[in-house]
Amino acid sequence: MSDVSENRAAGVDLEELRALIAEELELPVAEVTDEADLKTDLAMDSLTAMEVAVQLEKKYRIKIEEDEIPSLTSLPAIHRLLTAKVGTA
Repeated sequence: MSDVSENRAAGVDLEELRALIAEELELPVAEVTDEADLKTDLAMDSLTAMEVAVQLEKKYRIKIEEDEIPSLTSLPAIHRLLTAKVGTA
């Protein structure tokens, strides 16, 4: 799993993150734009948000607290949260 350690060193790759979210939402990657609101534009419900959080935790080896899950509303918001957590992990 050398790619995980490289991700930690390089931060969080936005396109990799976009692909992971698109896969979880079962959408084409092109629909997960920087401007898209995951809840209103892409129909992410609380269960899907939890599934996204679990995948992010596995991939980036971080812990997303339950009270942080509602803040996973857009690609930039998730990227900021992950960058902060990966940087301190």
